[in-house]
Amino acid sequence: MIHFVVPAAQTRGIDEYLEHWGLDLAPRFRVVPTESLPTLTSASPGVYVLSGLDQLAPGLLAFVASFHDALDGRPDVRFLNRPSRTWQRVRLLDELHKHGYNQFRAVKITADFSSLRYPVFLRDWRSHGGPISPMLRTAAQVESAIGRALLQGHEPDNLLVVEFCDTADAAGYYRKYAAFVVGGQVVPRSLSYSRQWMLKFGGSEFSRAMVDEENAYLFENPHEAALREIFSLAGIEYGRIDYSMKGDRIQTWEINLNPTIGRGRRPSTGKVPPELDAIRKRGKEQFYRGFRQAWESVDVAVSDGAAIALTIPDAIRGAALAEIEARASAPVRSDTSGWFATLRRVLRPAKPLVDPVVAPALSILGRVAQRKARQRTT
Repeated sequence: MIHFVVPAAQTRGIDEYLEHWGLDLAPRFRVVPTESLPTLTSASPGVYVLSGLDQLAPGLLAFVASFHDALDGRPDVRFLNRPSRTWQRVRLLDELHKHGYNQFRAVKITADFSSLRYPVFLRDWRSHGGPISPMLRTAAQVESAIGRALLQGHEPDNLLVVEFCDTADAAGYYRKYAAFVVGGQVVPRSLSYSRQWMLKFGGSEFSRAMVDEENAYLFENPHEAALREIFSLAGIEYGRIDYSMKGDRIQTWEINLNPTIGRGRRPSTGKVPPELDAIRKRGKEQFYRGFRQAWESVDVAVSDGAAIALTIPDAIRGAALAEIEARASAPVRSDTSGWFATLRRVLRPAKPLVDPVVAPALSILGRVAQRKARQRTT
């Protein structure tokens, strides 16, 4: 049995996979909301996939670590991802640069920006939506971007300043590769291809040459050995790496610990021309075939058996339960409601006139946020 542990609000990815491409595997999977773990007094043998670790609040993360420690080392239990070993986003990028893999740095807003290589951009490390700023070429622009991000609802402790790493080829095209790891197996997922430096699937330029290149990547798995090395170094046994190539070196943008797997039964986006979609389907089937084989290999490593009593300190269990209750009762934040969203809608027509007036205030707000963040870390 594979126990796929995932935050309750983020089960969509695994649910869609098991309802469609992984339908035959569904009886061997049990989707477990992470928030349900502190209520358990015993656990079943099997494989525990600890996904979404980077999305957990401190109390729940501490409980998951204790849950892991209580079961780790048993012959009837295996873990994919370990709270004390798996690198999360900030440490991942920092360590990959220190170990000579990434040629770019990503630092928290507490860093000394004078040491950065410009241009840079801002991103929220807890989200997977990409940059939250355009290219920034001075420290003053970074400060303004931080101020704007705070007004948009981003938490200062979640903000990273990332050096731009140009991976375009001679024709000006950028490529973003994606590959999963399941246990020790690396399974290529997709290739996005565009002249835009911020690459998402919807922005890919779909052509016959691009689809053929993607299929070659999916069938040949050309970066398998190097990717396995990076996953091993980062202590990540389940997740998806998004990366590009600069020369012959992998540049890792992120490793998502609870990635989207596929669209499930949702209709196609329609962005791929029909004549290319049929060709691209071969690569898609290759991915799902390899993904399934990886899960089958993981699952047979551990057999089922009697329930295992859990011994976890009451203080850790109580803190996790209190945290879950507090978060459940907290008001839901929305980018489309509240005073700031209303103000943005009202001022949008006047944006060209308002921006020059607001910019100095954004810089001040950004500097204040940096100072307070530094104080919290000292």
